Amino acid sequence: MINRIECKDLQRSYNSRFSLRCSFSLKKGIIYTLMGPNGSGKSTLMRMLALLERPDDGTITFSNDERRVNPFTDIALRRRIVLVGTHPVVFRESVMANVLYGLKLRGVSRGEARRRAEEALGMVGLGKLSDEMATVLSSGERQRLSLARAIAISPDVLLLDEPTVNLDPENRSIIERVILSLSEQRDRIILLVTHDIFQAKRLSEEVLFMFDGEITEQTRGEEFFALPKTDPARRFLTGEIY
Repeated sequence: MINRIECKDLQRSYNSRFSLRCSFSLKKGIIYTLMGPNGSGKSTLMRMLALLERPDDGTITFSNDERRVNPFTDIALRRRIVLVGTHPVVFRESVMANVLYGLKLRGVSRGEARRRAEEALGMVGLGKLSDEMATVLSSGERQRLSLARAIAISPDVLLLDEPTVNLDPENRSIIERVILSLSEQRDRIILLVTHDIFQAKRLSEEVLFMFDGEITEQTRGEEFFALPKTDPARRFLTGEIY
């Protein structure tokens, strides 16, 4: 079980125009929202937390109850982390097969995998479409399928990179309800990236504000929206920068 993530002096550079450098920590049982203007480094940070991209310098430590591990060499731990992106990719198979795939890779028994897949699809409102081809789903349904795949795996760390961007109100509402339901279980770390300030107000327990590659604020959600501490955060909330 991953109880805590600690990032210390994390750095990543792509060219002379962008450099990420930040330190922060996350703990189990809290839903965090990562906010900031375009180009501030949010997606880069999410890929590093998902262990899809190595930092140039600094450390990411996933702390268990009794030990610290090297996340880049511990395959079992890497399978406890799931990133749900903005544009999900689905297999040319049934909706059910898409959810079962990740469970099969993790060695879950057929009966247990089926039970977990059915439960996950029910949570996102796709239970009746389990036998449909995933490729015929709407964009909103595909996003819900992507979330169902993550739920079925039951990860310790759930990373959501703008999961409702460009979705209609119904699909957005369904996904938000699922996120809130998962957060109420208090058994995982949830980090959500969003530009939607109203969504962040509905979902955030803590907000991390990112600007120019740095985490400039990490505070309780209600405090951040009522009285941001930095000028970039204030300008972001008023729509001056986005």
